[in-house]
Amino acid sequence: MEIKQEDIRKVESYRWVVWTILALMYIFVTFHRMATGVVKSDLEETFKIGAAQFANIGSMYFYAYFLMQIPSGILADKIGPKKTVTWFSILAAVGSVVFGLAPNLTVAYIGRFLVGIGVSVVFICLIKIQSRWFYSKNFALMIGFVGLAANAGALLAQTPLVYAASAFGWRSTFVYLGAAMVFFAVLTMIFVKDDPTDIGLPGMDELEGRPAVKVDLKVGEALKSVLSNPRTWTVSVVNIGMYVGYIVLLGQFGVPYLMTGYGLEKVQAANLIISAVIGSAVGAMAIGYVSDKIMKRKIVLVLLSAITLAAWIVFIYFKLPVGMLPAFLFMHGFVMTNFTMTWTIANEVNDRRLAGIATGVVNCVGFAGAATIPVYMGKILDANLANPLIGYQKAYFVLIVVVAISLVASFFATETNAKNVYESK
Repeated sequence: MEIKQEDIRKVESYRWVVWTILALMYIFVTFHRMATGVVKSDLEETFKIGAAQFANIGSMYFYAYFLMQIPSGILADKIGPKKTVTWFSILAAVGSVVFGLAPNLTVAYIGRFLVGIGVSVVFICLIKIQSRWFYSKNFALMIGFVGLAANAGALLAQTPLVYAASAFGWRSTFVYLGAAMVFFAVLTMIFVKDDPTDIGLPGMDELEGRPAVKVDLKVGEALKSVLSNPRTWTVSVVNIGMYVGYIVLLGQFGVPYLMTGYGLEKVQAANLIISAVIGSAVGAMAIGYVSDKIMKRKIVLVLLSAITLAAWIVFIYFKLPVGMLPAFLFMHGFVMTNFTMTWTIANEVNDRRLAGIATGVVNCVGFAGAATIPVYMGKILDANLANPLIGYQKAYFVLIVVVAISLVASFFATETNAKNVYESK
């Protein structure tokens, strides 16, 4: 039966409604992820804590996110993004309010953990939506668009957050965020559809002339398929160094390091980190576009991983002129965003029905690193309070070693030529 052109146009139009709502929700995800770095001094003053305990506040989010990545993939593949994002976003909203009203450090930990659980599902559900609403040939580019949304959240968590915390207080800011998340959860419930077929339109399987994907997958078999695939683990190791570096620079110790190493004020340091955020946003788009255009994944991954390692070494051990930092940090943010390529490769080396689980496994490994490495760095900083700059150099050395390991792993990644190669494994 021939597909009506009108139905194709409807799919290509409504998919942006679905995608945009989840992308806007993803802005909250990355905002919460990065926010603690900018309000570090406020949190330390409020709860009377040091660098290690501060890092634990950030890590509570990542512990929760780590624990939920594979379950998130199962939920996305099993019950669909619509229900998953709606209910978990409400939980995240509750967590944000709890964090904002926390009377002590323990309650603050609980609030951050609830936020991490709640927002943990959004990214994977967004990737799942893209696999069901967008053409396969545009997969890496669409992940680039996700990166754009992510960096919008990271951008808001820099200088704008400094001003918001100054105007309303850090507590009220997080309470207001919780209210806003409830609003977007309602939009998700009303307008998001898991698949074009849910509203009587042809699905991507039909539009691309491939066998229809069945939703009622068996969880045990699906997990075994992804977890037993060595190609999944290779890109997961690459993800650790690249993604943890992104988190450390944009969300944990980037602003404090610039304040210590360069004697900058908080707003000046946050503005410089915005250069990295913008670089990351541009990188997410450009990397996906170029990779799709040349139909290569591995060469992009290896090249950008090598440049990322070199950039970290320069940033930490060579004091650059302040006037060079905006351009340097833009470039640094650009190249380290090659972690987006690990999600693309993970989807192309696994059964295409398991987009949620494949993405979840890679994220699970990456977020395990994001939960533990900054805390270890914080302990090094606490042990070097007499000489903070030396402390930062020692702490960042740990990260540089992890990035080097990820670079080595990138040489063993699979070249998919921008196609799903699962059947050829």
